[in-house]
Amino acid sequence: MADCEILTTSDAEKWDKLFSYLPDNIKSPFFSSKYYQAYSNVENGEIECFYCYRDENNFLFYPYIRKEINMLGYNLPDKFFDISGAYGYNGPIGKLSDPKFLDCFNSSLKEYLLQTNVVTEFVRYCPIIDNRIFHTYPTQIDVLDNIYIDLSNGLEDVWNYSFEHRVRTAIKKGGEYPLSTLFVTGKEVSAEQLSIFYYIYINTMQRNAADKFYYFEKSFFSTLLQNLGSSALLSITYVSDSPASAELILLGTKIAYGFLGGTLNEYYQYKVNTYQRWELLKYLISIGKEKYSLGGGASRNDSIYKYKKNFSKNCNNPFYIGTYVHLPDIYKIILSQWKEKYPLAASKYANKLQGYRHQL
Repeated sequence: MADCEILTTSDAEKWDKLFSYLPDNIKSPFFSSKYYQAYSNVENGEIECFYCYRDENNFLFYPYIRKEINMLGYNLPDKFFDISGAYGYNGPIGKLSDPKFLDCFNSSLKEYLLQTNVVTEFVRYCPIIDNRIFHTYPTQIDVLDNIYIDLSNGLEDVWNYSFEHRVRTAIKKGGEYPLSTLFVTGKEVSAEQLSIFYYIYINTMQRNAADKFYYFEKSFFSTLLQNLGSSALLSITYVSDSPASAELILLGTKIAYGFLGGTLNEYYQYKVNTYQRWELLKYLISIGKEKYSLGGGASRNDSIYKYKKNFSKNCNNPFYIGTYVHLPDIYKIILSQWKEKYPLAASKYANKLQGYRHQL
């Protein structure tokens, strides 16, 4: 038997204790209460963390955001919800030695979501720690390829065996310019440094015509840096005294995750992007990180993915999402009303499980 319970961010002490039990090789900030607390103002919903605990070798917890569907304007027979994780990677995580405990967790989770009127469930599993093995009932779909750099054999190994020739050439070229990279963690980031990062980030989003979702408020980044402390790292690269490129990295015990960032267009000629990544890898190795996740592209094999692949030429790491419809009859009603009220959005986002949230 196992104890199962629902936690919220007000139960951070218990959530943090579960997080502390995670093995170092899978301990990721994306699953922490502090990350969800920082994210709580980004999307309109209630943060929950469903967990089952039997002992220190058999426990799983699953943070997500519960969002009401009725408030989108659909006429439904009761109050209904959907769930998805905070931006980044999500899904269940923990330790497992008994397969029966896995069955217990998934059946208890599924029953709870059904009883509390959850219609759909959407997950982005972490491809580095492969936590999708803990989630047995959703349909798991290989949608993209993720890139990570193996740092465990040191910097020389990365240079000789991970990088494509063009990366080494760009780093050498960048070294000919007056480039310097600053690293600052969490609470040590000054207001000026945060403003530099935010300006570069928003400028990059505008240049790339990014989806409006990615225009996070500056306050989100400020809270994230304060909450995560030493688990958040800000990197800024300067050309002489002018900030040119910036990246926010989230630090697990052994894995570093490239989170959000950008580069000002006028500085690409200085190879600041590639140079900054090289300096970052030096820093990450110096603090004992074994992998650095670069993420993937916006679509399979696009130009962003191809650029990142140059840093880890032999990497093969598919990224999976998970989808599940708990209440098919209600889902049909929602889709029917969506198509009737918002035909353009319904056509554009027809392949998305929770596409009904798009109404333009």
